[in-house]
Amino acid sequence: MNRTAKITVVLSITVAMLAAACGSDGGPKPVGPSGIVGPETSIAFIGRGPDRVSPDLYIIDADSGAVQQLTDTEEFEWWPVWSPDRQRLAFITWPAPPAGEAGSPTPEDIRQRHIMVGNADGSNQYSIADAIPLQSYSGGLSWSPDGSKIVHMAVVDPAEQPLRSKLRVVNVADGSEVPLPEERLGFLPAWSPDGTKIVFGAFVGELDERGKGESELFLMDSDGGNLRQITSRPGTDVDPTWSPDGTRIAWWGFEPQDDPAQTATPLLFMMDVASGEITQLGEGSGQAWSPDGQRIAFVLEEKPPAGVIRTPPDTNIYVVDVGTGERTQLTQETFPDLWPTWSPDGARIAYINQGDNPSGEIYIMNADGSDAHRLTQNDLTEAMLAWGPR
Repeated sequence: MNRTAKITVVLSITVAMLAAACGSDGGPKPVGPSGIVGPETSIAFIGRGPDRVSPDLYIIDADSGAVQQLTDTEEFEWWPVWSPDRQRLAFITWPAPPAGEAGSPTPEDIRQRHIMVGNADGSNQYSIADAIPLQSYSGGLSWSPDGSKIVHMAVVDPAEQPLRSKLRVVNVADGSEVPLPEERLGFLPAWSPDGTKIVFGAFVGELDERGKGESELFLMDSDGGNLRQITSRPGTDVDPTWSPDGTRIAWWGFEPQDDPAQTATPLLFMMDVASGEITQLGEGSGQAWSPDGQRIAFVLEEKPPAGVIRTPPDTNIYVVDVGTGERTQLTQETFPDLWPTWSPDGARIAYINQGDNPSGEIYIMNADGSDAHRLTQNDLTEAMLAWGPR
């Protein structure tokens, strides 16, 4: 498996989960406001019912397990992200291909990919941006700390192949674009907690025919000025996330591979923003900071015995203490555990578990891994959890 194949494994698992049929008891509540869910216990997720082609947006209460469906469309909903005050959700929506049709999206398909914003109860949903690229490991959008703006990825030219992405900042109120001093090519931006900086990834050097290549991390002021490269590590660096206090940035990436067919293992990294010092935290990806900034939850693919190939791969949830580097395994599974997300108070972690149901169920556990239990009891296929910030 080469680096590109490895980087899409999460998307492959997602598609398989959302395409599979699953059965259980119960079901989602009706679409629309209900008041059943409180902001601190609300977990947003993407779910697909057994009679649906496309997934919709839901929230579930972490204590009661009550489910509220927020969208009911023929489009795909993707990657929910909470606003800083947890009163709204941003998410991506894109048209489902007609039955029996496959292949690369047309320029018009790409133009119809939107970022939507709506209230946490499902009301007042509206589009603020279009022409959104789809990513397998992040939504590619980030709220400003005051909730007034969103920075996101946008396709440079939907008719161009391979597609390139740039950064775009829009006002949440009306979707109007906030001009940057010049075009910033890049992907997976993240707004700093104090609102003054945006970190993102960008390709450097030559790209292959698929538009892929080595990438580094860059930092700019939130108005687009003072651009500077902050990593120069051989390989690929992607998916940067800020610590809650804004002093550190975590991300994952790959080391260069001499053999393109060789399996590339994702590695976690952390940078002290003030000094630029980089610490490697070991293997892992899909990181999520604890609200106190002392730990990072992440996903680690377990190595199967020699000669054994498991599809999808076995993954478990771990946490690493960012002060000591000590890693603790929280789940002990021989099937995928995915998408760890912390509760806003840091006491619990929710995740997707594919043990009871190959299509995935939402589980919740204490932050030390104790009291892990299944939260969902419905006929949905669930993915892409969002509880606390990443």
